[in-house]
Amino acid sequence: MTVAILLAVIIGMASLGIEVTYVLLKHRQMQAAVDAAAVASAAALAGGYSSAMLAEAGAVASDSGFTPGAAGVTLIVNHPPASGSRMGDADAVEVVLAQPQTLVLGRTFWPQAFDVRVRSVALIGNPGGYCALQLRSTVTVGVRMDNGATADLATCGLAVNSTRSAALTMAGGAKLTTTTVSVVGGASISNGAKLDPPSALKTGQAAIADPYAAVAAPSFSGCAMGTSKSYGNGNWTLSPGVYCNGISFNNAANATMKPGVYIIDRGTFDVGGGANLAGAGVTIFLTSSTGSNYAKANIGNGAKITLSAPTSGATAGLLFFGDRRAPASNMNMFVGGAAVNVTGALYFPSSGLTFENGAGNASTCTQLVAGTIRLSGGSKLRSNCPGGVKPIGAATSMLVE
Repeated sequence: MTVAILLAVIIGMASLGIEVTYVLLKHRQMQAAVDAAAVASAAALAGGYSSAMLAEAGAVASDSGFTPGAAGVTLIVNHPPASGSRMGDADAVEVVLAQPQTLVLGRTFWPQAFDVRVRSVALIGNPGGYCALQLRSTVTVGVRMDNGATADLATCGLAVNSTRSAALTMAGGAKLTTTTVSVVGGASISNGAKLDPPSALKTGQAAIADPYAAVAAPSFSGCAMGTSKSYGNGNWTLSPGVYCNGISFNNAANATMKPGVYIIDRGTFDVGGGANLAGAGVTIFLTSSTGSNYAKANIGNGAKITLSAPTSGATAGLLFFGDRRAPASNMNMFVGGAAVNVTGALYFPSSGLTFENGAGNASTCTQLVAGTIRLSGGSKLRSNCPGGVKPIGAATSMLVE
């Protein structure tokens, strides 16, 4: 009798052990499913589809074998989360998955059903985590820093679409501080150059899409605003329109640009000689009506500029817009040191951009999008942008609980 009782207990305990192992496995499977469901829900939220969060979570859970409404499975999506450290956070999504379980072999020891309940919280990342994007995939060097250049991208990242082994080249004591560097090709960091933190570098990444690729180039004809315009000492107010063969500001000119689109047909948009140029709601389109001598920008020589892009309309977010047909040899220069304060995108999709705005005078939103980029001197970029400026890179979502 004693042996029989002991044998029954041993069998019962072994059965209970098997079923506990099964329940633990089920818990792990459900946790993996709810983690994936939370990320999917956050991705829907980040994409502006908050109404689809439950459907996305349900589809992902079903793919993992836990279909809401089947076999007692329940799925709850809370936005914002109803519990935990992210409770009330509008940028977070909480997903709760539950399913009743009943022991079979161990029913003698635990006859009632019980729920296995798991929970996960995902947070949407900043849409467009990059403030600088190099576009041309075939160039040997996509982004270059050298000669002691420093660049502070402490709240945003750098994306390099060149596929070459030295797509990102840093040398000569250059220093780059950034959240992330996404490079399609490889990186060459030598001769005292420093990336801070080193873990920010990710090579072999997918290319980042041009956020302004769908923006149509402004149409124009004639030279209604004049040819080879030059503004020197004195106060000036400019109106939008077509300016042919360049436009220059020098000799301490103090100029204000009214809101609108300024079309520079050939020549150079040149600001130097201590000139002071200001304007809000401005787009400067650099182009050519003849297919040659494409206009380019040259900002430097003690110039002070304070310009911002439109927040709405056809050219929203674009402060400078280089013609997509401009040759790679066109180099647009923004090297005015601490006096360059621009809000919006400097967009030169086919040509080059050299940028320096000083370590202490950045706006809260400066985007660099160009065929090639050179960061020189001291540069500081931020991506806290107003409406109209398109994010560079897709929004991301990540698990936080």
